[in-house]
Formats: sequence, C-alpha cells, structure tokens
Amino acid sequence: MGCVMRKFLSLGLVVAALAACAPNAPQNGPDQDGRLSLRQSSEIGRVGTYLAIARADAGLTIPLRHSPKLQGVAAARAVDLASGGLAPLSDRIAQAGYSACFSAEAVARDAADLRTGVDQMLVDPAARAAILSASPSEFGFLRNGAEQILILARPC
Repeated sequence: MGCVMRKFLSLGLVVAALAACAPNAPQNGPDQDGRLSLRQSSEIGRVGTYLAIARADAGLTIPLRHSPKLQGVAAARAVDLASGGLAPLSDRIAQAGYSACFSAEAVARDAADLRTGVDQMLVDPAARAAILSASPSEFGFLRNGAEQILILARPC
C-alpha cells in the first residue's frame, strides 16, 4: 500500500472517529449553538420560495424573511403539538424574545412533501388569509415528521 493510500485511510479513520463522538443535532430545531442542519436550511429556503410565489400571485412583491426567533417558536410549537398541550402562540412568541405586532400560525398534517404542505395551508381559509396578508414580514418553518409548522409575524 502506498504512502498516499495509508494517509487517506488514516484520515478516513480519524474523521469516522470524530463523527462518532459528535453530538446529534436535535431534529426539531436549531442545535445548542443556534445552527440549523443542511436539511432544515434547505427546507426553509424552499418553503420561503413557495410562500413568495403564492404572495406574488396575490400582489405582494416583498418576500418574507426567515427569522431565527420564529424558527425557535416553530420548534416549540412542534413540541406542543406532539405533547397535546398547546400554549398560546403569543406566549411562545414572547418566550422567544420576539415582540410581535402581528402573528399567525399554520399547520399542515400528513403532507407528503413541502409543496403539498404549503398548498394544504393555502386551502385553509385562516392560514391563507395570514399567508397572503401584507401584515407578516418574517417567518419560521419546521417540518416535524408528517407535520409542517409555519409561524408568521411582524416585529413591533
């Protein structure tokens, strides 16, 4: 075995050992450092695009911005929904340190994919009204298994 091959294998073993020791990132939201996984970031970007298209079709040309604080609210709501106890959305938003002049929530259940989830939200009259309203300026989104949770808000 050549020197290059031994170095490559040694590097592979070191990487594998370090990966085995790395803590697992939580599935429902940011990790302890506030970072999202690549999958979560990709999903947030795609949902932001789907929302922007729906809003543009309704004449709203300014897209919603992603908010890390609202991302935390979406993660908290996922825990609430899973446990069956649901704190008021306004309480969860205040706990996240977000001062909201507008807030709304939409949930899609049993959606096969992100697009289907957003479409499901747009069928619900209350969710549709919130998504297509000029009031929100930011969003947080989380897919937790078959549930998709969208939090919309505008800071004061």
